[in-house]
Amino acid sequence: MNTSTHYSALAQLMHWLTVIALSIMLTLGFMMLFADERAFKHAVEGIHVTTGFYLGLFLLIRIGFRTIAGFRQPDADEQATFKFAKWLQSLMLLTLLVVLITGPLYLFTEGESIALTSQTTWLIDLSSWSVLHEPAEEIHKLLATYVLPGLITLHMLAAIKQFHRQAKHR
Repeated sequence: MNTSTHYSALAQLMHWLTVIALSIMLTLGFMMLFADERAFKHAVEGIHVTTGFYLGLFLLIRIGFRTIAGFRQPDADEQATFKFAKWLQSLMLLTLLVVLITGPLYLFTEGESIALTSQTTWLIDLSSWSVLHEPAEEIHKLLATYVLPGLITLHMLAAIKQFHRQAKHR
């Protein structure tokens, strides 16, 4: 159990790397959503999928780290909001985990591979599970397009509130 009232430097670094990577992934995802030209959409999709693979590896490490390290302990005056913050962080990580699973599942159930480099691809042939293709696609797009941005917005609002709370105590 984490007894610190602050997150470690490693936890903070992992947080901000996740922020940067998710910003890139969401931007690429929305570019695909609103792209008119098929060739452009296909090129962006390739970048999104490859970047998503490496982000997925990083997020699995981060989720494992958070599971082992636990959450920081709340200050005495923040007990009321801490449970919500912990719930929100857990829900965000769970949502990211589902997005990480449904993205590759969506590709693999259609027999598509993930380009890891310009010369290396990764394929798990799940084409016999094609019945999962449409649900995986819909879950991936729903969570990444609507749920995740909503959770990020709540997280940012909570962070602003926390910043102002701490500023009053200085």
